[in-house]
Amino acid sequence: MRKSYINGDTVEGISQRLRYFFQCLINHQIGDSKAIKLLQPSLIIKDLDISNLSPSRALCNSFWKTLDYTKLEIALESKLHFCDLGCGDGKYGNFFKNWTGQSFGSYTGIDIYKNDKFPDEFEHKLSKAESAHEHINGNVNVIVSQSALEHIENDIEVLESLTRKLIKKNKNFIQIHLVPASASLWLYLFHGWRQYSKKNLGFLAKKIKKVDGLEVSAVALGGKLSFWIHLRHITFPYVLNKLQRRENRQYKSKNISQIILSKIDQELNCNGKIPSFWALIIHKKDHEIGFK
Repeated sequence: MRKSYINGDTVEGISQRLRYFFQCLINHQIGDSKAIKLLQPSLIIKDLDISNLSPSRALCNSFWKTLDYTKLEIALESKLHFCDLGCGDGKYGNFFKNWTGQSFGSYTGIDIYKNDKFPDEFEHKLSKAESAHEHINGNVNVIVSQSALEHIENDIEVLESLTRKLIKKNKNFIQIHLVPASASLWLYLFHGWRQYSKKNLGFLAKKIKKVDGLEVSAVALGGKLSFWIHLRHITFPYVLNKLQRRENRQYKSKNISQIILSKIDQELNCNGKIPSFWALIIHKKDHEIGFK
């Protein structure tokens, strides 16, 4: 949330690893939990392919499938033109095209490199996150990111610049960013600059809502069952293999996938208790966010 001094993606040595943990724990206490509005849709997992997915990623994909894209098209008064911040291999371009159906307009990915697997049918922009707002042109009205903000050192500045650019365009828009919750510190260990507590999201909401007419809300994804299944079947085996200097074994067997599915099936009601991830939503106050 706030600028951190150690990036978990490049952390080295015991001393730096301990400092990373302490900096994250301190950051989790900064902000105002009452400043963020929590939405509580019931997630949809019907026809959700969870093979090769962690519980968190399965929950995130479930959230994306729960959005009512037809209602969103009506609210934005336009087809949905996505800009994906930190797009990676661009697979979410195909996902959004499939999930949105006739409401799909276009998809543009932004990242500091272009993955060889990035689909040719979509547009790609080479850019750092800090310059992403320069590429918000044309019909773009939906900015999304999946597990990207935690890897951006100046996350607030990036969100503010994107928001200002969208407002300047005088178009209806929405931003949806899926980010790891504070519990993910124990699940992913050394990952990105930060995780996001409810207090952190409140701090961010206050910053964004200084722009009149904006609504900032969040959806909590996951709970204690998702947390423990990840810790037991992913985190613990990973750490054990590291200590024994063995190659990390695949946890993504059919058996584990079914266990993951059974646990997240019990946590489809988003109540905010020990979430693994958050869906951060920024939009104009007069636009209703529809869920199926």
